[in-house]
Amino acid sequence: MPLRPAPQPPGSPVVTKLANGVRLLAIHLPHVRSASVGVFLRAGSRDETPETNGIGHVLEHMAFKGTATRSVQAINLDAERLGADVNAYTSKDTTAYYMTGLGRHAGRFLEMTADIVLNSTFPEAELGRELEVIRQEAIEYQEDPQESSSDLLDRAIWGEHAMGMPVIGTVENIVRFTRADLVAHVKSHYVAGNTVVAAAGNFDVDAFLSLGERLFAGMPSATGATAVPPPYAGHAIGRRFSQVSQVFLNLAWPLLPARPETMQDPRWRLAASAAAILFGGGMSAPFTDTVRERLGLAYTAQSSAEHGDVWFNFVVHAITTPDKLDQLMTVTGALLREQAGRIAPVHLERAKNQLAVSRVRSSERTHATMERAVEELFVRGTVTPVADTLSLIEAITADDVRAVFEAMLQHRPALAITGKGATTKAAKQLVAALAAVP
Repeated sequence: MPLRPAPQPPGSPVVTKLANGVRLLAIHLPHVRSASVGVFLRAGSRDETPETNGIGHVLEHMAFKGTATRSVQAINLDAERLGADVNAYTSKDTTAYYMTGLGRHAGRFLEMTADIVLNSTFPEAELGRELEVIRQEAIEYQEDPQESSSDLLDRAIWGEHAMGMPVIGTVENIVRFTRADLVAHVKSHYVAGNTVVAAAGNFDVDAFLSLGERLFAGMPSATGATAVPPPYAGHAIGRRFSQVSQVFLNLAWPLLPARPETMQDPRWRLAASAAAILFGGGMSAPFTDTVRERLGLAYTAQSSAEHGDVWFNFVVHAITTPDKLDQLMTVTGALLREQAGRIAPVHLERAKNQLAVSRVRSSERTHATMERAVEELFVRGTVTPVADTLSLIEAITADDVRAVFEAMLQHRPALAITGKGATTKAAKQLVAALAAVP
């Protein structure tokens, strides 16, 4: 049996590790009546090959289509009779299955979620129908210029690396996956070393830990593959969509600390997040205010930090018309260089407070609390209490944020454009123009 930790204050993360390597995470929030329960696997589309790209997403869909003891109808009814929300997702580096409902049902949520993850049978009759549904979903993404811009950006950032492949996969792959393919993927990636079983909300922590141990002690004890930071490519790619009148623009810079181990440092990650908020994380942010309010170059203009366990990118997103694209790029380059030179105190204050409020609000929602804690476990093996995170945010300095801009601008940006007149040649010209901005 795992060693039970000493009792913790409300809201403090409790983490135990089973003999096979599965980690159990529990966060008691006595001020709510609900609870979220999830099984998170450190496996996503980056663990695929060009031939298997998309199989993780297909598997996530098929896990709900029947287990050794429950049909797809029973799975749906079991959750809905409790009023629970049940869902799943696949990302670059994570696959997650989760339920949210009343705290007193947390044990039942765990039993049902464990059944889906550990005992799915992937019935052949269901597979054919679901592959057609996913194929239609993939076609929708391909025909949507905004979705396509995001997928193209991944390719621009990481090139031919698995991180550059779309999570949903290719239509060609989707239609040919077999039940044997799914079983093989589960055997390789649904292993104890990749798994965190988590819950956050108002529930019996000891009962959850005991049940989690009973359900997952038999999970194959293989160790998951070590995550390695993907190499940065920094390409410029465009794709024309003749049926639209606008251009969807995504720019990205890698946030790569001088020492690789710094990637796991919460202080560095918070400073990087603050930089993205400072630049384009609100109507008063320099990028949004200048592009939208002062110059009228775009209605949508924002920046964000996109990250996972061993990767972190600064992303600028805007939607404009072709005639304004050159000016938009010039303004973007000038504003970024301005932040690398000096951080305005008022914007530092705004960014830090927005980041703090975001973390506080997340801590008041069961699913967000659970998901963020699991992410931290995957990043560095520990979970930082909210109070400590707020202290780290308060300690962020102008030099910390300025250094983020200075470091990222040492790299050429990755750029993806889709829409009217968007071509790879035009994308390369835009990157060249951006580099020429003094």
